[in-house]
Amino acid sequence: MIEDQYEYIREHNHAAQIANTIRLSRYFLTSILVVCLYIFCIYKFFSSTPAPYFSTWFFTTEIIVCLFWLVSTAHFKPGLYNLNHAHRWLQIQCFTVGCLVAIGIYILYNYLPTINPDFEEIHALTLSALLLIVTQSFSLTYLTQKLNYFCLTFLPSIIPFLFSQYFIQHDTNPLFSLALNFALIVILLCATTSYRINLRLSTTYARNQLLMKDAAQQVTWTDDLCKQLQDEINHSKDIELQLQLNNQLLEQKVRERTYDIEQMNKDLENQQENLVLAHEIAGLRPWDWNIKDRKIRITNHLYEKQVRDSKQHLEQLQHQIHPDDAEQLKLTLKLHLRGESERYEANYRIQNSEGKWTWVHDIGRVVERDPNTKKAIRMVGIRRDIQKEKMSQERIKLATSVLQQAAEGIFILDEELCYIDVNPYYEKLTGFSSNQILGKHLFDITANYKSQQRSAHYSVIKQLMNMNEFDGELNEKFLSGKELTLWMHINAITDEDHKVTHYIGIVSDLTERKLQEQRLSYLENYDTLTDLPNRFYYNYQLHKLLVTQRDSQFAIIRLNIDRFRPLNEYLNHNGGDELLRQVAQRLRLTNPEALFMAHLNGDDFAIVYEVSHLCPSVHDQCARINKAFGLPFNIAKQDHLITISMGVAFYPEHGRQLDYLNNCAEQALTEAKTLGGNTIRYYSKENTALLEQGIFLERDLRKAIQNNELMVYYQPKINFRDKNVCGFEALVRWNHAEKGIIPPNLFIPLAEQTSLISDIGRIVIQQTAKQIRQWKDMGFNNICVSVNIVAQQLRRGQLLEVLDDAMSLNQIEGQDLELEITESSLLENSEDVKNQLNEIKLRNINISLDDFGTGYSSLSYLADFPIDILKIDRSFVSKIGQNKQAAIVSAMIAMGKAMGMTVVAEGIETEQQLQYLQDLDCDIAQGYLFSKPLPEQEATEYLEQNTCASLIAT
Repeated sequence: MIEDQYEYIREHNHAAQIANTIRLSRYFLTSILVVCLYIFCIYKFFSSTPAPYFSTWFFTTEIIVCLFWLVSTAHFKPGLYNLNHAHRWLQIQCFTVGCLVAIGIYILYNYLPTINPDFEEIHALTLSALLLIVTQSFSLTYLTQKLNYFCLTFLPSIIPFLFSQYFIQHDTNPLFSLALNFALIVILLCATTSYRINLRLSTTYARNQLLMKDAAQQVTWTDDLCKQLQDEINHSKDIELQLQLNNQLLEQKVRERTYDIEQMNKDLENQQENLVLAHEIAGLRPWDWNIKDRKIRITNHLYEKQVRDSKQHLEQLQHQIHPDDAEQLKLTLKLHLRGESERYEANYRIQNSEGKWTWVHDIGRVVERDPNTKKAIRMVGIRRDIQKEKMSQERIKLATSVLQQAAEGIFILDEELCYIDVNPYYEKLTGFSSNQILGKHLFDITANYKSQQRSAHYSVIKQLMNMNEFDGELNEKFLSGKELTLWMHINAITDEDHKVTHYIGIVSDLTERKLQEQRLSYLENYDTLTDLPNRFYYNYQLHKLLVTQRDSQFAIIRLNIDRFRPLNEYLNHNGGDELLRQVAQRLRLTNPEALFMAHLNGDDFAIVYEVSHLCPSVHDQCARINKAFGLPFNIAKQDHLITISMGVAFYPEHGRQLDYLNNCAEQALTEAKTLGGNTIRYYSKENTALLEQGIFLERDLRKAIQNNELMVYYQPKINFRDKNVCGFEALVRWNHAEKGIIPPNLFIPLAEQTSLISDIGRIVIQQTAKQIRQWKDMGFNNICVSVNIVAQQLRRGQLLEVLDDAMSLNQIEGQDLELEITESSLLENSEDVKNQLNEIKLRNINISLDDFGTGYSSLSYLADFPIDILKIDRSFVSKIGQNKQAAIVSAMIAMGKAMGMTVVAEGIETEQQLQYLQDLDCDIAQGYLFSKPLPEQEATEYLEQNTCASLIAT
């Protein structure tokens, strides 16, 4: 009967596995179709190089998988197919899919990189790994009803990777190969586990079916018994009524007893299943040793019951146990068998099938002894694998040792940022013992009476709360009196619900390193003789100043001691050094307003001074220095009178580059030395005069803005194709009340040095928008006017508001305006400039790059910034006819056309220039050949005349 039951369960499991796999294989095939299509699309999207083998593989795979899907759906319908046929079909299907995946992996990993140089090895590795992992994931999901189906797909698909690792040399990181191999092993283990789970479920279902059949048979037998009893009752009508009643009572008791027995059987079966499940979950493997009969029943790693001869089992166990544990195990077992211990319990190592030693925990008890001799007859117990527990204990010990021996401070906080553990090095850093630290908040052991320190602590806690991490430098003063510079790194530890449970911090002492860095920084940047910055640090500071404060004005003063060489020879080396120290000290006392000063070399000094109405003038400052040097210097108990020569250069009047400014100051100093010394020379008298003149010019310009003396002139732009006016360039003019028209080259540079350029730009934009509105009312709807914009207008952040107000007030569109920006404007704050230009583009306003090629000329501006129009500077157009200049113009136009930009040539004055540009397919022309800049009324007349002339010609 038992063999029939096992045969039934086996046949049921076989049929169920095939039926479930037939049903799930359709989802598996659909998944293969999708992942192959996805990988094919990724390759085609990122690479245009043809790959015939890859395409052939893709279409072949899609066709074969579709055929498999159709056959599985149409032919193998539930209950209408032969199991053996279905089994063979599934094997063929799984093996074919595995081979197709293997071919695809080989093509992706080894073939595509050889035919496509842009398809790098990392791309091949990514796509092939994606195909392998996703395929195995779907196989793990849908094909583990029967393990050989999964293996028929799994094993062929991993062959290309294994083959590549051992027989083909790649530059792939070996760590990736190891990780992938481990992942494949894990997938195989998961497939085995999934197969076992499915097998157990199927077996349980079959057993339930048998129990249901047995219960139905019992019911049938009970019904038959009832009928027989009823027949007996019918045949015994002559029996007395009392006997009839007793028979009925007896029948009722039999039924109740039968029901109770059935319930007990069911309860026992449920308890048995629960016990087996509990053993499996806990990893317990029970054993039962019948000492009297020399038999032992054990549970193997598959939780299958096995009966062995006890002597044979003990001999086999003796070969598996670690030699160091064998004697102790024997002694423990003997003591318990003799009754000298309450129970048998031992931890020992056994050798598994892979040859590795694994720790197990064995516990048991004698449950039956001979009543006369007291010898053990039967013993039961369980064995449990504790390898993971042992490894966890070792890791805990190792972690504890690392925590105690680490050469950095380590602490552990709870979720409230209170200390729960610290290592000895952290105690050493803070000056507190662990008993004094534990239980306190993170910063309770530090001094918090300064607002700066409280702010730093608040910032650390806030970052921990928001980001669960902090990494930074802190200057801490502990309540123990120690002051340290620390580098602190704190990480949050979360549970499975992503809730923070602890914080772990690592602290490094940077105090000594900071002192060394400060010392090295001083030796690198300062002159040890005079304690002033050296030449390197001077150039660095000056460059930093020029970059960060472009709108300010500075004076660079170079000083030199007159006739220092003969004086140094007279005083000897030590006396000369003392003189330099005293000169440096006198310069410090004399120039408290200086931004910084430096000792460049020998007797050469430099002072950087800010030119501002809040500070004394440069001339007064130089005079004060001369006066200070009129007092004698006491060297070696002797007074010495020395004189100095000074050369002065101004930023930005004399230049904007560091080296150029230094050269200007040196030239002025050389001129002062040439005149005999003891004097002050400025780089250029003419520039000095212009500087003085600029003060009055700035005052008049401010009045001009208030009195509306600024006017906008318009220079026409002509379309090369139809010779029509397509727009104008708005150019500002200053009609001075006394001096008449002042050229822009005199007041625009001055305005750029102050905030006046923003006011001028606002006036030009407003007047231009108003003029565009007037032209629109006259019927000229396609006229675009360009306005020049400088860097300061972009940096001040008011340009967008000015544009919006002008367009809204005059009811014009963004396409009616064009902004001309020079290359130098793109150099400063490139990211902010790019953001502003993108905002301008959102208003449909065209952006033109003006004076292209005359500035810093970086081609990256054309690609990085939203530029629509490329404007060739007049300096190139005027030299057309010269081979090199003509080639430059041709290259500019070709480059602009290639990038889809409109090209404008300004400064056209001759027919030769016009014809040359027209032959190069330039888009728009501008220059005196057509018209000079015109006032509003004349510009309108010019527009009407050229429009009428165009209509007549048409």
